[in-house]
Amino acid sequence: MDTPPNNSESQDNQKKSKNLHKSPLLLAIFRLIFKYLGALAPNLIGRWAYALWFQTHRSSIIPKREQNWLSTASQIETVNICRDSIGINPLPVMTYYWEIANKKAPLVMLVHGWTGRGSQMGAIAQGLQKAGFRVLAFDNHAHDKTPGKTSTLFKQSEVQRELSDKFGPVYAVVAHSFGGMVNAYSLSQGMETQKVVNISSPARFDFLIERFSNSLRMHHKVKDFIITRFKEEFGADLQQRVSATTTSQQLGHIPTLIIHDENDIDVPISESELLHQAWPNSVLKRTKGLGHRRILYDAQAIESIINFLK
Repeated sequence: MDTPPNNSESQDNQKKSKNLHKSPLLLAIFRLIFKYLGALAPNLIGRWAYALWFQTHRSSIIPKREQNWLSTASQIETVNICRDSIGINPLPVMTYYWEIANKKAPLVMLVHGWTGRGSQMGAIAQGLQKAGFRVLAFDNHAHDKTPGKTSTLFKQSEVQRELSDKFGPVYAVVAHSFGGMVNAYSLSQGMETQKVVNISSPARFDFLIERFSNSLRMHHKVKDFIITRFKEEFGADLQQRVSATTTSQQLGHIPTLIIHDENDIDVPISESELLHQAWPNSVLKRTKGLGHRRILYDAQAIESIINFLK
């Protein structure tokens, strides 16, 4: 059982509670702006929406369970990586290691999702460590303890591939949510691994656009504006290049376990069903009642991951 929070933790919880109460009102205001002002000034509101797309958000509170998981890591350190295209040279990336006595044991890389952090994968790391694997997790670009205020799939993929080059070979990758799309893109760009586990991952760029526009109740003119901006900045073939349903088709040689909960309201299981259809050598495992995040520390889900990787 977790110990009661100390005074500073209680203050943080009170602040978080106040912020949560403000969020619905703030969201309602945003939706009015994007719906009605978006119809009148789609270019102006569209530029704002486009900027919002890339912004990341950090939580000021790390749950006690994640602190406990990190306390079992063998090493926590900042590692400088130097891919110039990331825009920060060098970029200090916070990494977390779970080592075992056998220094040649297979290495498993854990990749968190958008607005996530490496510590969220701690229960999986502990399970893998006990099963005889070495484990590397990290805070990706502009997330938690790694610097940055905005990010893209391409920048996050660059971080992942640089870490793979530095600490590999990587035997397997376990990726959660948006991290699954990042990983599929990384593999399509030449990163190597022998096995993949995708947990609750979106499969299509179109889905991300729909979810973003629906959450803000965007007027269709605003949505059309940001889609045009994406194509102008990243190329007309962006959808094909970053959607896991497309990139996975050239990764059929990699055995893949796809895990998704039927009650996931953040990313519907239909996304994993599409990915399963597109990824030739994949298995889809459904869970129930775990949602989008609790699945990361469910004992049965972790056991399925370990059994697949052995």
